[in-house]
Amino acid sequence: MVEELMDKRLLAGLSLMSAFSLRQLDPNLINQIVANISLTQYLTLLITGSVLLDWLKCAGWKDKIPFYLIKCEKHGYQLSYPSGYGMKLFCPKCVE
Repeated sequence: MVEELMDKRLLAGLSLMSAFSLRQLDPNLINQIVANISLTQYLTLLITGSVLLDWLKCAGWKDKIPFYLIKCEKHGYQLSYPSGYGMKLFCPKCVE
């Protein structure tokens, strides 16, 4: 069972038009997301490098997909979703 990370309004405020908009997210919004996760989730993020935030649906997508908060060594905290054949998490700014 996925524990609630934060107020759903914060994630709904992302207004993701597409996955490509992940690299254009305001760093202040990402910092606000980090500030609103629970201690358990923060520890999970530190240990594993990622934590599930919520299942979200981008405009034009058929289903919801899991979005994660990840820690990139180069770009800091970023939002990502599983992609590719291995369903791995990648920093959207590194992929750019």
